[in-house]
Amino acid sequence: MPASVVSRTRLLRGLGVAEAEGRVLALVSAPAGAGKTMLLAQWWQRQRSAGVPVAWLALDEHDDDPYVLWSGLLRACGRAVRGVDAAAEVRLAALTPPGDAGNRGFLTAFAEAVDALQQPLWVLLDDVHVIASPRGLACLAGLIRYRPAGLRLMLGSRFDPPLPVARMVLDGQATEVRAADLAFDRDEAGLLLRRRHLELDEPDLALLLERTEGWAAGLSLAALSLASQDDVTKYIAGFAGDERPLADYLVAEVLDALSDETVDLLLATAVAETLTADLASRLSGRADAGAVLARLARDNALVARVGRAPTSYRVHGLLRSFLLAEGNRRDVVAQRQHHVEASRWFLDHGLPGPAMDHAAEGGDWPRAAELVDRYGLRLLLSGDAARVSATVRQLPDDLVIEPATALIAALAALHDGALPVARRHIDLVGRDPSRHRSARLRLLHTTALMYEARLRGERGPELGELLGQSEEQVPGEPDLLLLAAVNRGVLRIWCREYDAAEDDLREALRMARRDGRDALALECLSYLAVGAAARGDAESITRRTIEAIDFAGRRGWSATGRMTPVYLLAAGVAFQRLDHDETRRYLSLAAAIDADVEPEIELSARLLRACLAAAETPNRHEAARLLRRAWPYDDAALPPVGASYFCLTELQLALAAGDRAAVAEVLTRAERLLDDTGDLLVLRALAHAQDGRKAAARAALQPVLGGTVPCHLVSNEITGWLLSAHFAAELDEPARAHDALLHALDLAEPRRMFREFVAASGRVRSLLIHGEGRFGRYEEFVRTAVGLFGDDDGDTQRAMVSGEALTARELELLRDLPSLLSLEEIAGAHVLSVNTVKTHLKAIYRKFDVGSRRQAVDRARELGLL
Repeated sequence: MPASVVSRTRLLRGLGVAEAEGRVLALVSAPAGAGKTMLLAQWWQRQRSAGVPVAWLALDEHDDDPYVLWSGLLRACGRAVRGVDAAAEVRLAALTPPGDAGNRGFLTAFAEAVDALQQPLWVLLDDVHVIASPRGLACLAGLIRYRPAGLRLMLGSRFDPPLPVARMVLDGQATEVRAADLAFDRDEAGLLLRRRHLELDEPDLALLLERTEGWAAGLSLAALSLASQDDVTKYIAGFAGDERPLADYLVAEVLDALSDETVDLLLATAVAETLTADLASRLSGRADAGAVLARLARDNALVARVGRAPTSYRVHGLLRSFLLAEGNRRDVVAQRQHHVEASRWFLDHGLPGPAMDHAAEGGDWPRAAELVDRYGLRLLLSGDAARVSATVRQLPDDLVIEPATALIAALAALHDGALPVARRHIDLVGRDPSRHRSARLRLLHTTALMYEARLRGERGPELGELLGQSEEQVPGEPDLLLLAAVNRGVLRIWCREYDAAEDDLREALRMARRDGRDALALECLSYLAVGAAARGDAESITRRTIEAIDFAGRRGWSATGRMTPVYLLAAGVAFQRLDHDETRRYLSLAAAIDADVEPEIELSARLLRACLAAAETPNRHEAARLLRRAWPYDDAALPPVGASYFCLTELQLALAAGDRAAVAEVLTRAERLLDDTGDLLVLRALAHAQDGRKAAARAALQPVLGGTVPCHLVSNEITGWLLSAHFAAELDEPARAHDALLHALDLAEPRRMFREFVAASGRVRSLLIHGEGRFGRYEEFVRTAVGLFGDDDGDTQRAMVSGEALTARELELLRDLPSLLSLEEIAGAHVLSVNTVKTHLKAIYRKFDVGSRRQAVDRARELGLL
């Protein structure tokens, strides 16, 4: 064997197991070039090296004569036992080959000679398919039927020979190795190429395996050409059966063995990747086409049976590509007509996707355009947008400008994220849906404009008119109504029409489930979760995200673009629960999806990644800068709840860093995005508290805690109650402080929201630690929160909000501590009394949990405050 041969270890292991189970015959049946002979040769080597006598006989057409066949067998067996059993060699040499097939006396003598051996004798017969005469087949049948007890047989054949093998398989006496077993797997294919001094990247190797389907001859012939290619990836992408070495092999080893009529049938039917008997008859004009395909599949002529009902057949990809090229070379007009006929057949059988493909391949452009108009939307909603786009790209310009074709092409492009292509198609029709007389065209046009507005972030006043127009009912168009409802519901979220969005998406979800449109059902689930987040409904966020993740996972859609908002919401919930590992995991899942999403979602993902990075950055100034830099120039894309979420986090970071300019910037942004909401009041209260203006902070909190000005974000309401608890504790009002804590716990405990408690002031922490046993049903939550207090030294999870952040005066004095100035000199520089300076220093030491000036300086440097 050649040095480059790949050991078929897994197959040899399987044969060994079969032998140990008492299977005395192995049939290796597969097409030409599948590696049958190599497997037999490796089994021969394995037995030989183990000291087992093994005979090899490669058959040819002369072995149809019983005398020739038995002469070869006797000589092969004699050579096998030479040096192992001299007496057996003599007995075998003494036998006279019979001239007839069923000589019982000879078979008895042969059995006695073999059974006298001390160990089994393996006989390997290659190319059994060449034995075709009744006499030759009778010889092999007699050998199998009256097989000596000590004889083991392995038969290599291009198709199943008419021998009594099937019964032996059923009886557990025989095993089979088929083409699928012989197909090279990734490891074997990689080794084959390396033996030929070729090293392919994983994607290239995977594509080559897909092209060749693991067929040994295809891999070997591809390797011959790959060695001389400059662009390996491009060559593999175009590797087909019309490559010269491969084409020659297919002709010589496969097609030359077939009749001209059979080759003509294959040429006519090659346009279809999968063939039923009916389709094959329609394409070839032969009533017996199904029988011919069945025979080819039985004979392993690179045709395989697939499916069960109806029986279908598939020609090996490389042979089919050769047949297509050959068909075009012989008669391109006839080839196109075959495609058109296939298009008609597929449409007759309710398969518009393949019908569209074949119409385009056959150059029947009016038919292709008609199929796009009639079935394009169905294919789009079935996840076949790429097929629609590919067909439209081939259509002549005079057909693409037709309104229905252009609008369906635009929707397909939007689904694929090709926004410029979608805009060009929409511009062909214009931007006024009302000009169409057809209700279907008006709604199709409106839906395309809404979908485009979603992805482009267009939220202008004209959007309201589109939303109203999209409610027009078009009887008999369930797919169009569904797509319109989904896009209308999503846009209403971004237009802050939350109740109407919920109604639209719920109705769309009902329609999607009714019609089996699972992809749109997943989109509805995703944006119902987004809508819950926009309303600040934390319970619904969790429920909807879990439902969407489970729904996608069961269908293998976990990496589709519709999951991006779901993963982002799950990451936000995990971040609020201080589960940074889970936050990072969901953000990674979202980042791995290559799909266009609305600007609101894209900005939220960007800001949440910055929040996570900031939370894991010990230097507080750097943490604050990370989130500040993440905001774009135009931050209006966020809905109020998102703006509130990120503004709160950024303000906490800015307060912890003592960055007054950053605090002012956050408040300015919040005033622009949040209007007069409770969220803005809480943010102002935090800033007032840092500056020591406690009366102003309490005044800002009063309408929030009194319920007259609601918050979009639960976190802000929790923060407000914790700040109220801090002020009450500071005024030595323990009952009020405890009551404020209970309000905060009532909001946080069901949602497992720990972040605001960990970020709370030292006074609030002390209330939680020393109030053990007073929190009733919240005890477990409080214990968990308290357990998190000790895990965040130097971490910005402890954002020092409320009154525990350094005041402006304390920050000024802190900057003088590294100097050699005495306290008296520091007091003089700031026009303060020494006692006032000492009071401020005590506050700094308490907040830093240190006991000396040097320790305070070290701690401030760790936190990035110096």
